[in-house]
Amino acid sequence: MKIFKFFRTPRNLLFMLVAALMVAEGAVRAFGLVGFPLYAANAQIGYIPAASQQGSFLNKNDWQFNALHMGAPAFKPDAARDVLLLGDSVVYGGNAFRQPERLGPALQAALQVRGGGAVWPVSAGSWALRNALAYMRLNPQVPAGVKSIVFVLNTGDFGNTASSWACELTHPRSRPTVALWYLFNKYVHAFEPCGNVPAALKVPDGDVAAELQAFMVLHGAKATFVLYPDKTEAADGALAASHFAAGEAILKAAGATQVAHVGQDKRWGVGWYKDGIHPTAAGNRVLAGIINDSLDRFSRGDVALPVVLNGKHNV
Repeated sequence: MKIFKFFRTPRNLLFMLVAALMVAEGAVRAFGLVGFPLYAANAQIGYIPAASQQGSFLNKNDWQFNALHMGAPAFKPDAARDVLLLGDSVVYGGNAFRQPERLGPALQAALQVRGGGAVWPVSAGSWALRNALAYMRLNPQVPAGVKSIVFVLNTGDFGNTASSWACELTHPRSRPTVALWYLFNKYVHAFEPCGNVPAALKVPDGDVAAELQAFMVLHGAKATFVLYPDKTEAADGALAASHFAAGEAILKAAGATQVAHVGQDKRWGVGWYKDGIHPTAAGNRVLAGIINDSLDRFSRGDVALPVVLNGKHNV
């Protein structure tokens, strides 16, 4: 048959292969599989979503970042009401969420119940406390312009090593030239492995306790620290307490009194996780309610912690 004779010719076979790859490349881009945010990286902050960008992943999960790298519209703060929200991928949300489903917008919706206020989220996956503190040193007008500063922290965030940029696959700095090659490296087999931090982008180790104390001198009255457990810790209050002990000691030494324990709130439980650490969209709404109530409680001067019920909470 003529069609089989056509494929026996190497030139024709190569032509069909190239044509198929071009069609696949176009389909990948048309379906929004590379519609993710880009990052900026340096040796001061490590990495952060690049400023002034917006888009959607899979043509449905929209995202935006303003000129100050916040997952929000242009920064127009109200120092009497607004909240700066800092954290890692729990705050960031990732490509799986639409913008309204992320923690920042969920907290802003919760704030409306008590008179309103905008929430300005600043975050990146795998950020540590030192990354968040570096952001505020580099952008002092941000903490100065809000009423409250909320840190969402897990047990791994209190180290002296900040997160540094190390991978185009997890924190891409530019659009892939060939989308198929990028996706193959990310999901099938990494011919371009990650993990080595370029020397020019390595954030020097520091003293997280000293940096936190310096921050508290400037903004301690505004600061609330939300201790967020992973799924295993949420199921075992004693385990969570032991894992958070070192971080709580750092907070106490810095003079932090407004500390909220998510795992000790009866509304929280293992059913709100979509994996080992990240909340579902519904979990974000519950977490936003806990943070909102904590801000309200601290504004009244009540720093007493809620009572743990049997060390465990389930939905």
